[in-house]
Amino acid sequence: MNWLAWRQHRKQFIVAGIFLVLFAAFMIPTGLNFWHTYQHALSTCANTNTCNQLSSELLQSNVDQILLHLVKIVVVFIPIILGLFWGVPFLAREYADGTNKLIWTQSVSRKKWLTIKLTWALAGTVITAGAFVALDTWWFKTSNALNLDRFQTLQFSSQGIELIGCAVFAVALGIMFGAWFRRTMVALGVTLFVLIAIVVVIVPNFIRPYYETPLSYKASLLSNSIPGTTVSINGRQLTSSSGPISGAALVVSQGPVNSQNQPLDTSNPPKQCIVTNPGGGVGSVGKRAAIASGNPMPIISMNGGPAISVDCLNTLGYKMQVKYQPSYRYWDFQRIEAAMYLALSVIPIGATYWLVLRRDA
Repeated sequence: MNWLAWRQHRKQFIVAGIFLVLFAAFMIPTGLNFWHTYQHALSTCANTNTCNQLSSELLQSNVDQILLHLVKIVVVFIPIILGLFWGVPFLAREYADGTNKLIWTQSVSRKKWLTIKLTWALAGTVITAGAFVALDTWWFKTSNALNLDRFQTLQFSSQGIELIGCAVFAVALGIMFGAWFRRTMVALGVTLFVLIAIVVVIVPNFIRPYYETPLSYKASLLSNSIPGTTVSINGRQLTSSSGPISGAALVVSQGPVNSQNQPLDTSNPPKQCIVTNPGGGVGSVGKRAAIASGNPMPIISMNGGPAISVDCLNTLGYKMQVKYQPSYRYWDFQRIEAAMYLALSVIPIGATYWLVLRRDA
């Protein structure tokens, strides 16, 4: 049965191996070049006291920036690609060609047939995804050291063990939909929709930031910085390099709060803080925020609400609150998310067994 599984799916394994070799042929020399450039810069910057400027000098060319973004996007979508082109056809093609019935009429039971096929699929997924993510994590060590941004969405999703768990879930989901619909194109469409919804939208934006209770830090609205991080508050860049919030932290939320920790109601702010004639007009700085230009005092307007005096808010006791996940939780979050995806994989695997052993019996 193992020999038959290899014969049936060897083309998929070979294609994955070819792409992995091509990926390594690109990643290894460019990664070594990035790292050697960084090490050389480190060895010379101490003499000129410019080591703190390396992040704005290295990997800043258009080509480097394109490569950095492209590699992140490609690796993030590897679980989805495996789910679509590895998971979905694994059983759907068997049903379409009728080879499953041929095997079931032999001495091989459905349970043994399905177990061996799932073992091959999931083991191959772990090896393939593990190899891709190992290369990617190594390749990004220069960028991680310079920018301290591996906790950000794309970096987190394309590095570390999280991607392996995600790939297992994606392939298990693809196999389930392939067995459910039995038609490859239908299963591909449904799998793509569900994976994008879960992997790209729901988990990074609504689940990942809350694996652990975020820490909180407050600073004056009139302060020039919120120590240790760079955040944009209604167009004002609040930046510093020291303090409790590391630059590698994941900022969960930010905004003005009063002394009772209630967020500022931008559509109905304190009446005494409303500016009826913001001199210089209000210039747009984003879809959800604006700051008055040509005015000596900071004035903010958010979500289409009225212009508000920051000085007035400060007088009333409002502070800027930042909720964040500290950088030391990075690997805890990687383990949590990998375990979450592996636990979720039990659902489509169990459903696949039910579909094959019960529905199709």
